[in-house]
Amino acid sequence: MPLPISNSRHVAVAEGAAARVVAVADLAAALRVDALIRLHEEDFSGLTEIGRDLVHFNLERTINRVGSRYALLPILRPGRRGPDGSEELPVLDPTRYRRGLCTQVRQRVPVAAVTPDLFAVSLPAIRDAGALAAALIRRYAGLFPDLAPSEIVARGCAITRLRLDGT
Repeated sequence: MPLPISNSRHVAVAEGAAARVVAVADLAAALRVDALIRLHEEDFSGLTEIGRDLVHFNLERTINRVGSRYALLPILRPGRRGPDGSEELPVLDPTRYRRGLCTQVRQRVPVAAVTPDLFAVSLPAIRDAGALAAALIRRYAGLFPDLAPSEIVARGCAITRLRLDGT
């Protein structure tokens, strides 16, 4: 059975020390994109070392679509999922972002099957299967507290290839 996808209709955005919930469609329109890709702060910081091409990994599957434009934004506070399945939204910083066009999506790829050419254009902290496995565990353990680290990795990854706008 597939894991639930994170809330794609609403997100929280930082406003000073507080946060407010906004519609993803409204934030995307304000940033002149079709949708959002949320990156943990350390991953977002790694974008400074990325040129025009980026491969981004999600757990198991993604709703990203070829031909759509995305804003990549940093997560200030990660989301969580409670035992009842309810989701606490992540808090994003809407003042920092990078835009790009999705050129390829692959779903449910085993971590061991990700090829070196994909790692070569991934975030600097994810350049091999071990680092990808560690990143998936770090990113998704709070959203899926009932899964052991090995179960998270066994779900595989979604691969999104982006052509980033110039900086």
